Amino acid sequence: MIEKLIYENERGGRLVFSHRSVYHMAEVTGLSDVRNTIFRASSIGQDGDSYVDSRIESREIEIVGSIRAQDREKMREYRREMNRVLNPKYAATLTYEYGDFRRVIDCRVENAPVFSRKNILQDFTVQLLCPDPFWREEKAREDILAGWVGGFEFPVEPDEEWEIGSKPPPIVNVYNEGNIPAGMVVEFRAKWGAVVNPSIVNLETGEYMRFKINMAPGDVLTVNTGYSKKDAVLKSGDEETNVLKLMDAGSTFIQLAEGDNFFRCEAGSGADNMETVVYHNGLYLGV
Repeated sequence: MIEKLIYENERGGRLVFSHRSVYHMAEVTGLSDVRNTIFRASSIGQDGDSYVDSRIESREIEIVGSIRAQDREKMREYRREMNRVLNPKYAATLTYEYGDFRRVIDCRVENAPVFSRKNILQDFTVQLLCPDPFWREEKAREDILAGWVGGFEFPVEPDEEWEIGSKPPPIVNVYNEGNIPAGMVVEFRAKWGAVVNPSIVNLETGEYMRFKINMAPGDVLTVNTGYSKKDAVLKSGDEETNVLKLMDAGSTFIQLAEGDNFFRCEAGSGADNMETVVYHNGLYLGV
């Protein structure tokens, strides 16, 4: 197994950095180290400082390597490809891969590739900035809090008991494996009939999210609690409406604590008509 870094911009441009790639990765920094800024306060007569708060700074990743090509025309072609894909104007993701282990982070090119020539190979340095410093799981996890889970599968053995589906318990644990609290995406689906005032409650903290809204059969309310991504959209047929203003005044954009998070879904009426699904990614300080 070898380590890979896969850079992909929002336009679909893609580069792979590794020990076996054309873009040979000799050294990389910033994958696991984070900078923590501590805010302090002091007063006259006080020895030392008082801790106030802290914040993790944005992440800087630097990739140093060489273009593996001895033919000059090929070298120029690979170099042009690097300049094309590593366009600072485009948002991008960087994926760390080692065997089956994968983590993803959003990034921007801080400095366009710097090229230098030593002996035969063309050396390069790529500097990336990740404003959100946390790595995340590649695929979001899915937890069904209310509704029905399908249980019928083909092929069916003659002597096998048939289970068409099952209903999750009223209280569900959404487990956050990440290193820090994280936002989530909650989908309230009026799947089997009308739903009035759907809500989700954190049974440990008492926090809740409730929307004063009447959902017709087939409607889907999607709520994002991620930092800088907070949103609430109601989809009814082909029409989408921002319903953030219909959020109950006492509601909070619930964050998933590290580890266990026990939730219950409720509604003013029609709770049995509702399917509620939570999507979440663990956030990590390093790979």
